[in-house]
Parts: sequence; C-alpha cells; structure tokens
Amino acid sequence: MKTIKYQVFFIVLAGIFTASVVIGGFGIFWSSLAVSRSSAKILDLMVQAQTVGLDSMFFDVEQSSTVLAHYVRSELKNISDLSDSQKLAGYLSHLEDISHYISSCTNPALAIYVKFSPELTGGNKSFLWRKKDGVLIQDTLSDFPIPELDFDNSWYYHDGLFKKGLWTTPYYNEDFNEYVISYGLPVFKDDRLIALVGMDIDFDSIGNIIKSIKVYHSGYAFLTDENFNIVYHRLFPAGTKLFEYSSNFKKLGDDKLNSNYYEYRKKGKTFRMLYKDLECGLLLVVSVPAEEIEYERNKLIYSLIISVIVISLIVSLWSVWMSDKFTRPLKKLSFYAKNIIAGVYDVEFDFKSNDEVGKLTENFAFMAKSLKRQFEYINNLAYLDAMTGVKNKRSFIDARDEMNEKIKKSKDSGEVLEFGVIVFDVNNLKAINDSFGHKAGDLLIKCACNLISKIFIFSAIYRIGGDEFVAIVTGKDFENKEELLTDLRLEMSMPVAEKNAAFERISIASGLAVYEPQKDKDFQSVFERADEEMYRAKVVMKGGRGLVR
Repeated sequence: MKTIKYQVFFIVLAGIFTASVVIGGFGIFWSSLAVSRSSAKILDLMVQAQTVGLDSMFFDVEQSSTVLAHYVRSELKNISDLSDSQKLAGYLSHLEDISHYISSCTNPALAIYVKFSPELTGGNKSFLWRKKDGVLIQDTLSDFPIPELDFDNSWYYHDGLFKKGLWTTPYYNEDFNEYVISYGLPVFKDDRLIALVGMDIDFDSIGNIIKSIKVYHSGYAFLTDENFNIVYHRLFPAGTKLFEYSSNFKKLGDDKLNSNYYEYRKKGKTFRMLYKDLECGLLLVVSVPAEEIEYERNKLIYSLIISVIVISLIVSLWSVWMSDKFTRPLKKLSFYAKNIIAGVYDVEFDFKSNDEVGKLTENFAFMAKSLKRQFEYINNLAYLDAMTGVKNKRSFIDARDEMNEKIKKSKDSGEVLEFGVIVFDVNNLKAINDSFGHKAGDLLIKCACNLISKIFIFSAIYRIGGDEFVAIVTGKDFENKEELLTDLRLEMSMPVAEKNAAFERISIASGLAVYEPQKDKDFQSVFERADEEMYRAKVVMKGGRGLVR
C-alpha cells in the first residue's frame, strides 16, 4: 500500500515540475512576444473605438443638417417666394418649427441656424435656435462669415463657391460665449444658392471626451489638425506644433493596423503614437510612454512565473491527495464485499481508474449489478403475466393501492391529480377457442395485448383476467387518451400480421373513465366506471356482429 502511494506521489511530482518548466518557459516566451506584437494593436483598437464615438457625433450633425437642408429646399415652391414678404413669413415660420424639432433630436448640437441669401430676400433673413441650460431658445443670428471661408467679406451667393458641407476648425463664438466647431451646408435650388444651413457643437464637450480617454497608466489622447498643429491638448496650448517638442520621430510600419503608427522621443522619453482622421477633418491622436507598454509585458511575465510556481505547489499537494485516493479504494473493497454478502446491492462505487485497483473495483461493481438484476428478474416474475409479458393481476392490486394513496394525498393537500383508467376486453375469444383450439385463443390474447401496448406506450398495462386488460393512463397518454383510443380502433380495422392466424382482425372493446375528485372516493370507483363503459362498448360491438371477425 505504501509502495503504491509513494510511487504515485513521486511520478506525479516529477511530471508536474517537468511540465511546469517546459510549458511555463514556452508560455513566458510566447506571451512576451505576443504582448510586444499586440501593443500596437491595443492602441489601434483604442483609436478606432474613440473615433467611432466621435464620428457618430459629427455624422449626427451632418445628417441633421442634410435633413434640414432638404426641407429648406423642398418647402420653397419658387425662388421668387423669397422676395414676397407674406410668403416668406409663412415659409420661415414653418422652417422654424422643423428646425426646432431637428435640433431637439440632435443631442450634440449647441445651435442650429438657417441664413438666406440677402440677394434673394432683399435683406438679412435668418433664424437661430440654440441651447441654453439644456433648453432650446430662439435667438438672432448675426451677420457673420464662417472662419476660413471669408472670401473678401462676401457672403455665399457666388454660385459655385462650394457645393458640399464643410467643417470649420474650432473657434470662439462671441455671441454664445462658447468655444465651438461648426458645420455649414449650402442649399441650392434651380442651381442657385438660396441659403446656408449650419450647426454648432460645443467644443468643450468634445474636449471632455478626449480628456476622459486613458491608455495604460499615463497615456492620453489629444486633437490636432492635418498639419499636426495642436487643437486640444491637456498640456500644450492650441496652435502648438506637436513635433517642435519631440525628436527622433519615425513611422513604425504595420500593415495590419487601421491607424498610422509612430514612435517619437520627447524630453528623453520614448513614446508610441497612433492617429486617425475624424469626420470633421481633425486628427485623433493617442500617445503612451513606451515604458508602460514594456511594463505590462514584464508584469505579465512575472505573473506567469508566479502562477507556474503556485500551480506547481498546489498540484504537488493535490498529488499527495491523489496518491492516497488511489489506495483508499482497497480499504473499501472489503466493506463493499460485506454489503454484497448481506444482500445490499445498491453500493456506490465512487472510484474509477485504469489500473489494477480500478479494474478490481469495476468487477465488484459489475458483480453487484449482476446479482441485483438476477434478483430483480426473479422478483419480477411474480408480477408479470407469463403469456403476454405485461404486468399481472397481483401487480395491478399493488398499483391500485398506490393510486389510492395518491388520491388520499391529493385530497389532503389540494393538489391536482390527473389519471384515467381504460378497461379492455378481447372479443370473440370463446368462438376462436371453440373453433380453432386454445392455442389460437392464446395467440389472439397475445396479439391484442401487443396492440394495446403499441398504442399506450407511456402507460402500465395489466392483464387482470383471461381476455381482460387494464391501462392506467397518465402523462402524455392521459393528454392524448381520446386520440389513442381512435388509433386503437384504426389498428383494429387492419389485418393481423401473424401468418396462419385463425383470425383476420383483432376486436377489442374498451371503456375509459377519468378520475374526478368530487365524484370518485377511490381508485375502485374509477375502475368500475371504466368497466361499465367497456361493457357498453362491447354490447354495441356485438350488435354489429357482421363487422366483427
């Protein structure tokens, strides 16, 4: 016993340390390599995720502006209506309502406005909705040029000046006293520029989003224009050229990335940087010190080493427990043997192994099951009908007593008990016996029993007399009792499959009774009602003797 225990212990222990060294070593090597390769991918996914969030804000503004521009164009029947004060007033009132609704549905929008061509309206015609403390209020739109689009202080009625929407760089709006970024969309009708639709976004809300982005421990995000001039940075003022503060700037090639990947040095420290174009023309840049990426890799390596050591210790203790577990069944085998000798066959053999001890335990378990099956077979013979193989009258009496107990419990507890009793009687048995002998009669009884068992597959079938059978239907058979009786009658109309049978078809009279708590005090009353129904059916079938064979 001790020899087996110690052999198992030392074998398992040697395997643990060997596996720890090999698997742990490869795990550390490949994990270190994977972290190094995936650091750029992590930054790339970070940039993509934040880009999607910011671009959804810009797309929302663009789509809302496009919708409003559509209404500005479609609601104007003729360009000449802009010079008609009465028509223009109604037209503007309708557009104000539409723009108010569109603005309320556009969360990023700080303001929404429409400014019409002075040349067509004969003056400064416009309207403006802006949010103040979360509430839309109507305000006056001042005569302004959009920054960087001020062509000789003229407005936008020079045909062909621009044909699509444009985003401005962030600027300070003195009217709102806010730092904003604007989107302007020209509206043309009959190839003439009739109005400018615009929306403003509070740039501070964008800055808050950028400020909330964190990468590793001290990595952060910021915004630049296409020339890498800083637009928003938590440390440097707007307008600062990014690379005036860096040296050794180089691009890191990686075709699998969706962003541009760079490495640069700033004040003696190495940084990794990725940037991606935003819908508004700005660049979202994510920068993180390279040492933090290396720190995560080293941290992973140390974690793997510690994990290997801890796992080795745990599994070593587990091996001690397992070696004891392998030998423990030998002590139990004598206990199992005593139980089997005493006639207790339901013994739980909770040990499984491919070694000799396991095989011996399996043999004990097989022996116990075999003895149990033999005794059950012998015991079942007393409860089975020798001719048909279904349960006999003695078994039916036990079932009746069991159902009476269930009825009593259901009435005491108020539970719903659902079951039915079907009594079957084979027709023409005496005629078959008289004409063809008892062997033919026995075959008729067997065929009738097989037919009943074939239909009522979820119910217990009992032979309680020479040609009389009973089925106690529950569950699925109870739910489908009427359909099953119909199937039985259909099967009775089919010729028998047995060759050289003294009868062409099987005729069975049947009666069904369902347990009714208010009516039935015990199982016997249900049985008697089913028996009466069977006799009624038998009388009807005898009355049609010409159809029964």
